[in-house]
Amino acid sequence: MTVRSVSWTDAQRVTSLLARVTTTRSREPATLVTAMGAARAGAPAKAAPVPAKAAPKEVKEVKEVPRLVQTSDNPADRLDVLVAWTLDHHPCVGAFVADDNGLTLAAHGISEAHVSLVGPLLSALVGVRSIPGVDATAGALWLGAQMMSWVEARTARGGFCLGTVGNEALSTRSFEQLKEALETTLRGL
Repeated sequence: MTVRSVSWTDAQRVTSLLARVTTTRSREPATLVTAMGAARAGAPAKAAPVPAKAAPKEVKEVKEVPRLVQTSDNPADRLDVLVAWTLDHHPCVGAFVADDNGLTLAAHGISEAHVSLVGPLLSALVGVRSIPGVDATAGALWLGAQMMSWVEARTARGGFCLGTVGNEALSTRSFEQLKEALETTLRGL
């Protein structure tokens, strides 16, 4: 007795089965697509479709963000002005400034839990910064249903982070503006 494997097939048997299930086809190839404008045989003539008018494009007005100007020499005032400027000119529900240890220096509309992530996050990025050509001084991270975006500036006193929390990551232009504002705030402190 011979046991047949699953992979064994009889070509003649397969051919006869296929012949039974397939219908005979005409020798002319079927035209699946008709030429544009050509009417199908037996089809009633229809008027040419009228192209739909394109919906007016919604133009998003890009508002110009003014540069941050610091007028005080008091570090607390400078940080408060930075946080207020960030909230006024960028899409976020909260903003904060922290040092690279995660110590909150100024914050509004954000929990301490979010700010406490800054220290470990910036520490983890130290290894990434060692890769040539990689700038790891800005980024975004999903925190539940919100996105935390941050920029970092390094000074002789260490690293400082300006962060926002909102519904989406900030744009590249916003990151540039935040970094410039953070550097302006830290200058002279």
